[in-house]
Amino acid sequence: MSFKKLSTAILGSTGIIGKQSLRVISKNSKLFSIDLLACDQNKKEILKQIYKFSPKYLIVNNSNLCSVLKKIKFKKKIKIFNSILEFKKKYTSKFDKVILGISSIDGVSYGLNFLNISKEILVANKETIVCGGNFFLEKAKKFSCKITSIDSEHYCLNSILQKFQINEIDKIYLTASGGPFLNKSKKFFKKIDPKFALKHPTWKMGKKITIDSATMVNKCLEVMEASILYKIDFKKIKIKIHKESKVHSIILLKNGLIFFVAHNTDMQIPIENSLLENNIYNKKSFVLDRKSFQFNFEESKLEKFEIIKAGYKAINLGPRGCIFFNVINDYLVNLYLNRKIFFYEISSKLNKVIYDKKLQSFYKKKIYNNNEIFQTIDYARQIAKNI
Repeated sequence: MSFKKLSTAILGSTGIIGKQSLRVISKNSKLFSIDLLACDQNKKEILKQIYKFSPKYLIVNNSNLCSVLKKIKFKKKIKIFNSILEFKKKYTSKFDKVILGISSIDGVSYGLNFLNISKEILVANKETIVCGGNFFLEKAKKFSCKITSIDSEHYCLNSILQKFQINEIDKIYLTASGGPFLNKSKKFFKKIDPKFALKHPTWKMGKKITIDSATMVNKCLEVMEASILYKIDFKKIKIKIHKESKVHSIILLKNGLIFFVAHNTDMQIPIENSLLENNIYNKKSFVLDRKSFQFNFEESKLEKFEIIKAGYKAINLGPRGCIFFNVINDYLVNLYLNRKIFFYEISSKLNKVIYDKKLQSFYKKKIYNNNEIFQTIDYARQIAKNI
């Protein structure tokens, strides 16, 4: 009796999460079939992936690259599309596994559009859950689509939450390395060149998330994601500095027990464990080295990261506040990477928008459908241009 491979889609296949996911699948090729790859503009990488995995479908967001790929005669016929909506008109089945590795706000549209053609979405794009909120999760339930976060903190947190009820938990800590400027004074923040901000001390990540880690916005987004995904009061979720980046979540139970969940700084660990679940076929052994068992934690230095207060404020404001926090931050990080604003202005300008009295009533309006999510994103982009 032959084994039916799991139909798999990698959204953002040429990015860091996409490439790590494909490495995991390569080691387990008897289990998975790569049916769809989605990318933007990395021609060299997508060609390498096409020749290796022979996907049935491609979504290429970049029009020029899409045209170039359509002219190439590959060994196996590949259907190439320039947008998600164009693809969905032709695809009527359901993928078994979809890895959402597209960074920033760009991933939200993919997340929402793949709900009805996916049995499970493994989400590395935290913006999708933060911006989609409860509406995204309810829609996933409607389409019988399982949502699994493969962010290291949430993957580790979920491993404990499966064993206990929310009412048994007293407090949760999500850890942060503190980024490259943890021991620098606030005055130093005014003149930080992007090349230094992009040097994360423990993780190798994409540019946008690396800057978010340096400002601590990434940790604010993770608090939002954990609160939404696991229905936990955000006031129970705290942040703790852990420079080693080995412990990703800490759970304090009301009965006095404390659980630390740790793994090496390798995203293949949550990806592989989420993909394989209880199947131990060819599962790689990831062992912490002896030095990693010396864990240090602190909270006092969090005070220099003013954005954390705004992050919690955005959660309290509701879905629209979270969307604004995401969109404005995306816009400011892009300005910073292009050397149009200073590093400290990411926090100061984001704070200004979140605390803008004129926007408070808008933030508190509920979201009922896809259109309202994208309308809020568009409105936030308009506001961003004027800050």
